[in-house]
Amino acid sequence: MRVPAGAATPETAGLPALIAEARRLSDTLQPHAVEAWAAVARAAEGTVLDARDRAEIADHEAMGKGPEGAALFERAAELYAEAGDPGEALAARARAAYVRALAGDVDGALAAVAGPYERVLALYAEEGTGVRQAASVVMARARILMRPVYEAGGPVDPEVLSAAERAAREVLALVEGHAGDDVRLTARAAEARAMLAEVSARTGDPRAAAELFERAAAAYVGAGLPWYAVEYEARLAGLAHHLGDPEGAERALRAALEHGGAHLEAAGRAQLHLQLAEVLGGLDRAEEAARHALEAAHWADEADEGPALGAWARQQLGGLLLRLGRWAEAAEVLESALLELSPGTHGDGAVVQTRWWLGDSLNELGEHRAAAEHRLRAAEIARHWPEQQDHATLAHLAAESLSRAGLHEEADRAYARAGDLWRSLDNVHGLVRATRARAWLALRTEAGPDAARELMQAAVTECEKARDTAVDEAARQRFTAELGHTHRQFGDLLAGAAEDGEDGAAGTGFEEALARTEQAIAAFALLGPDALHERTGAELAAGRLAALLGRPAEAGARARGVLAACEDADAEEDLVRVRRAEAGRLLDLLEEPSEG
Repeated sequence: MRVPAGAATPETAGLPALIAEARRLSDTLQPHAVEAWAAVARAAEGTVLDARDRAEIADHEAMGKGPEGAALFERAAELYAEAGDPGEALAARARAAYVRALAGDVDGALAAVAGPYERVLALYAEEGTGVRQAASVVMARARILMRPVYEAGGPVDPEVLSAAERAAREVLALVEGHAGDDVRLTARAAEARAMLAEVSARTGDPRAAAELFERAAAAYVGAGLPWYAVEYEARLAGLAHHLGDPEGAERALRAALEHGGAHLEAAGRAQLHLQLAEVLGGLDRAEEAARHALEAAHWADEADEGPALGAWARQQLGGLLLRLGRWAEAAEVLESALLELSPGTHGDGAVVQTRWWLGDSLNELGEHRAAAEHRLRAAEIARHWPEQQDHATLAHLAAESLSRAGLHEEADRAYARAGDLWRSLDNVHGLVRATRARAWLALRTEAGPDAARELMQAAVTECEKARDTAVDEAARQRFTAELGHTHRQFGDLLAGAAEDGEDGAAGTGFEEALARTEQAIAAFALLGPDALHERTGAELAAGRLAALLGRPAEAGARARGVLAACEDADAEEDLVRVRRAEAGRLLDLLEEPSEG
C-alpha cells in the first residue's frame, strides 16, 4: 500500500530548516520524505550545497523514480563518497542494483550488488561504517533475491527460496540487538521477518507465515510506523482466511484500515474495504459487509478504477443487498455492475454470478420475464464450462421464471434442457423436479392432461429406480422423500384435472388422486418423525379427497389421525399449529351437513 503524494513542509521555511525537516523525515521513515527533499532541491536552486546535502537530494529523487532511478542512485553514491561516507555510498549503489531487479533484471541486479555487499561487510568489520549502512546493503541484496519469490505465479524453485531465506536471516542477524531507538533498524528487522513469512507461505507453512507477518506488523506499529504494517496485515488477512479463521482475517483488515489512515491511497483503501466486505459476508454479517462494499466502490471510483475494482465492489454490494432482501436496490446496483464487468477483465464467473443475482432480485420483484433473460444469458455462458452444475441450475431457474411470466412453451423447453443436464450429472433430485414442473406446465399447454400424467409417472419411475439402487441408507431416505413428494404432486395434479374435467369423469379422477396421495403417505411414513409434516399434509389432502368422494367417515378418521400425530410433536412449532388448524377445519366442514 503506497503513500499518496503531498506537501510535507511549509513554503516559508528557510533552506537550513527545510534540510533539517527533510532529514528528520527520512531518518525516521516518515511519509513525504521524498517530497521534502524535492522541496529542498527547489529551494536550493542557485545555491551551493555541500556534497552530503546533494547526495541526499539525489538519493531521494532516485527513490521517487522507482525502476528509473538507477542513474541517480549512482550519482548519490559518488556524492556520498565525496562527503566521506563510504558506507552510505555502498548503500546507494546497492539501491541502484535493486532497481534493476524492479525493472526485471534480477541476474544483473545480483551481479551489481555483489561488490557493494562484500565491501560493506568488510568495512563494517573494520568499523569503517555503521550497522545502518551495512543493513541497507544487506537488505538490498535480500530484496533482490526475493523478487523471483514475489513475482512467481506458481511454485518457486526450492533453491531460490533457500537463497532468499538465507538473505533475510542475514538481515535479522545483523540488526537484531542493535536497533534500540533507531526506527530504520527496527524497520529492517520487520521487513526481513516479513520476507521469511513469504518464504514460509511459499513452502506450504501458512501458520508460520501468519505468525511472522503478525510479528512484522506489530514491530512497525510499535516503532511508530503503522502505515508500513498495512501490507503485512493485508497478507495476514489472506492467510487467516485460508486457515479457516475469518475472525482473524477481520481483525487484520480492520487493523490495516486503521493503521493506513490518511496515508492509504484510494485504491488500497478500496481493496481493504472489499476484502473486509467479503469476510463479513462469509460471517453472515451482511449489513456490515454491505457498508464496506459501498465504501470499496466509492474509493475505487476515487482512484479512477471504477471499471475494474469498482465493478467488483458493486457486484459484491449487489449480492449483499439481495441477501438483505433489499431487492430493488440490489437490482439497480447489479445492473450498474454489469455495465462495467467484462469476461476479459473479471472473468466469466463474475459475469455469470452477477446475472444470477440480478435474476434472483428481479424474480423477487415480480419481473419474471427480465429475470428469465438474465438467467438464460448466464446459463449460456456456463454452458461452455467443464463443470455443468451451474449450467443446470441456471437453466432450471430460467425455466421457473419463464413459467411465472406465463411463457409456458418456453418454460417447458427450458425445463427439458435442465432435465437433460441433471440427468448427465446423475442428479436425480434435479431431474425429478424438472420433470414434475413439466407435468404441471402440460396442463397449461396443448400437451394436455395425458402428457402431464406421462411426465409425472416418469418422475415416479426415476425416484423408484434411484431408491432401489441407492448406495447407502441416507441416499435411500432422500430418494424415498423425493418419491413421496412426487406421489403427492401426482395426486394434486390428478385432483386438479378432475375438477376441471367433465362431471362424469370427476369421481374416477378423484379416486386416482386419492390412490396417489395414499402412496405419498406410505412413502413419508417410512421416514419416521422427520417427515411428520409431509405425512400429515398428505393425510389431510387424502381426507379432503375422501370428502369429495362422499366418504365423510374416512375423511374424519384421517383428520383425527393428524390431530393424534401432532399430540407428540412440539406444540409451539408453527407447522404443528397449522396442521392442527387444518384438521380442525376439515372436521368442521364434515359436521356442517348434520347441523343443517
